Amino acid sequence: MYSNSPFFGRKFLFLLLLLLPFCLFAQEDKEKDQEERLDSIQEVKPEIIPLSQIIREIEETNEDIENIRDRVVANETEIDSLFPIYVGFLNTQKKAVNRFFNANPNREKIDNLIIKWQGFKNYLSQWESEINEIENRNSGYFETLQAKDATWELNYKNAQQEDFPAEVQTSIRSTWIELQELRDSIAEKNKLYLQLESEVNREIRETGKIIEQLSAMKRSEVYQLFYQRILPIWQSSFENISAPSREENLNSLEITKVGILKFIENNKTNLPLYLFLVGLIAYLVVYLKKAFQKFPLVEKDIDIQQASKVLLQNHIVTIFFLSLLLARYFFVPLPKLFLDINSLLLLLCSVPLWITFVDKRYKKLLYFAVFLYVFNSVKTYVWFNAEQYRFYLLTETILILGILLAFTHPFRSKKKYDKWSLGWFLSLLIPLAYLLGVIALVSNILGYVNLTDLSLKILSRSGVLLIWFNSLLMVLYSIFLSIIHRHYHAKENVDIRKKYHTEKKVFRIVKAGLIFIWCLLFLNLIDQLEPIVAYLNNLLEEVYRIGNISFTLKDVLSFIFILFISFLLTRIIAFLLNDEDGVLKIFKLPKGVPTAISLIIRYLIIAFGIVLALSSLGIDLSKFNLMAGALGLGIGFGLQTVISNFVSGLILVFERPIIKGDTVEVDKLLGTVNRIGIRSSNITTFDGAEVIVPNNNLISNDLINWTLSNNTKRVEVHVGTTYGSDPNEVLKILFKVAEGHKHTLKQPPPQALFMDFGESSLNFTLRFWCHYENWLQAKSDISIGVYNAFKEANIQIPFPQRDIYIKSMPGSEKNTETPEMGAPTAKDSERPDIPEVVQPIEHRNPEHETKKQGELDPSEDAGDRSEGDPSET
Repeated sequence: MYSNSPFFGRKFLFLLLLLLPFCLFAQEDKEKDQEERLDSIQEVKPEIIPLSQIIREIEETNEDIENIRDRVVANETEIDSLFPIYVGFLNTQKKAVNRFFNANPNREKIDNLIIKWQGFKNYLSQWESEINEIENRNSGYFETLQAKDATWELNYKNAQQEDFPAEVQTSIRSTWIELQELRDSIAEKNKLYLQLESEVNREIRETGKIIEQLSAMKRSEVYQLFYQRILPIWQSSFENISAPSREENLNSLEITKVGILKFIENNKTNLPLYLFLVGLIAYLVVYLKKAFQKFPLVEKDIDIQQASKVLLQNHIVTIFFLSLLLARYFFVPLPKLFLDINSLLLLLCSVPLWITFVDKRYKKLLYFAVFLYVFNSVKTYVWFNAEQYRFYLLTETILILGILLAFTHPFRSKKKYDKWSLGWFLSLLIPLAYLLGVIALVSNILGYVNLTDLSLKILSRSGVLLIWFNSLLMVLYSIFLSIIHRHYHAKENVDIRKKYHTEKKVFRIVKAGLIFIWCLLFLNLIDQLEPIVAYLNNLLEEVYRIGNISFTLKDVLSFIFILFISFLLTRIIAFLLNDEDGVLKIFKLPKGVPTAISLIIRYLIIAFGIVLALSSLGIDLSKFNLMAGALGLGIGFGLQTVISNFVSGLILVFERPIIKGDTVEVDKLLGTVNRIGIRSSNITTFDGAEVIVPNNNLISNDLINWTLSNNTKRVEVHVGTTYGSDPNEVLKILFKVAEGHKHTLKQPPPQALFMDFGESSLNFTLRFWCHYENWLQAKSDISIGVYNAFKEANIQIPFPQRDIYIKSMPGSEKNTETPEMGAPTAKDSERPDIPEVVQPIEHRNPEHETKKQGELDPSEDAGDRSEGDPSET
């Protein structure tokens, strides 16, 4: 998925330089077209319609009037009738807020009320947007009718001057009057909508003020951590501990009820889309589960094994978990009660997910976490007086400390965990949990209930966040693991090592991302996210100047982030689409087409990503027009070779004479295509060398592609037999050996041929077809098979032979003749530079020759050459 590419950065920079002028010209042309269109609208002048066309134009105009009237009626909204009722409801809620300010609520109740009023504000904002859209549509209709009104006014005057028939003049006047009436009606409606929009905007501002007052209340001194809201426990009387708070609880329930009803009413239209997304999630989870069933895991890594069990054993729970998580961020803002119910259901769904990989001793702790979450959430909806609230917090503190002692004290000293595992991380948090519990207990006794509230909130809610995110980590890792697992095992040859490294890298990336999000939510939990974000915004939006150039850190980070996301998307697309076994496999595209599609998409993403990144810096791209022209001129003259390679690369991608994985031969170079780049391609030879070949060489030179249309190859095995062997039997043996080999293709069938009569043998050729990747091994196996079959059939494979005849032997006692000129003498026979002539065995005197023990006599060779080989004399 993250394969190395040596020219990755340079090739995209080069692509940017090529595409940037076209993008700029396209942007400039678009702006010109818009200006021309606006000018044409402004310069539309009424024209006189010829008499022959006037009736047809009247009919078309009447149809346009009816269409516009229907559209205006369809655009009408019930907001004008609902808004007064909603204003009365908001006034009632404002009175409840005034009572809320005097009730000394806790921070959770303030957060609950802020969420509710944010929902009111969002509802009003939706109304405002809807009204604004209606006004814009009506304004467009008004402009159209205004232009038609001028046209028909001119034609009516012309009809009077030209003395058209009375019926025609009446039709023209009637059409003109209808245009005016509809135009005036739309103008009147827009005035009412504008007034309604102003009133809605006023209520939005009032709602915003209430939200700001509630936020200021949270920031007041009363809610600071070290503010003593109640007396120390030894000074408290506890006389009102049993006093009811019925009125406040009823108000709280009424507020919650109203918020829920409004939420349901506002999100009725979004429910079908949500159900569709849930169905899509269910289908994807079931589909991804089949990858583990079809291709069993071979890795023994504990994280991989646990992640696979999430989909294999808990796919139903996974569907519910993801659906609840989607609802949490699909329906925004959720009422506080819905948020808490959603959180509780997520926690319950996390229980079976955690059981698969958490330590046995900590499994029961999950149920206590659910109980503590519910116990901690009760104070958000139930009102307590000071004594009741202290007792409630004290009870929660004692419960948490008791659970900690029960689960950690006898166990931590005996159990040791692997470093960086979940148990190891939880064991590190145990001292911090004890510290927070002690702080909650002591601060409650002293009367600092704000500190007590925060400590208990961290203990109960942070643990819940930890459970959620660890479950989400395993779910996401299981999903990505299934995608990677299916991707690699769909291929014929699985690179297990590369697959394992990809899986671990994805796990680390997902884990780092979730840890970052968990930290953000934890900061929000302790109400520190908002001030940190405000501080960072002020820091990032500060303007820095270098000469005449001004920029902000926010623009620079946006530039880097857009580029990072663009490059990340290209890597993901390359992983999913870059071969025939990817996502596009279901379309059964021709070989090489998925690679071409992947390349085009990646280059477009990079090109648009760079343009957006430059725009985020506030750079006016129109200033690059002159530089783009000069760059094009420089490219034409100075980069001819690079441009040639670039164009050749595009030809390779679209024409597909070679694709990744092909075995090619070019310039005496034989190997497998490993990568086709924008400038060059990588060919891995069978010696293991990786050769970078410019794309132009692959286009302009003679190229042999052994696997273009198919990957079959004809292999030839040459063999000779002695003249005494039966050629017909030899042909049968050759055909049988080739036909019986596992790599030999049935079609075309093997072919055994008698070629010619050699000097020392009868020459045969065996031809058979096999897949290219198997041809070398097949040739070796079949050659050995032929040898073994000949040996069994007693068929000899001869070798070239020469017989030498010697008329006289040097040094012989009977030879007393004077040696002829040039003949070797006895003295010469002692010279080491003159080779010794050995007399053949068949010319030696058997009476004077004795054999050495164990020496092989060629005359005793199996097959009796003196009878079977006509080459001997």
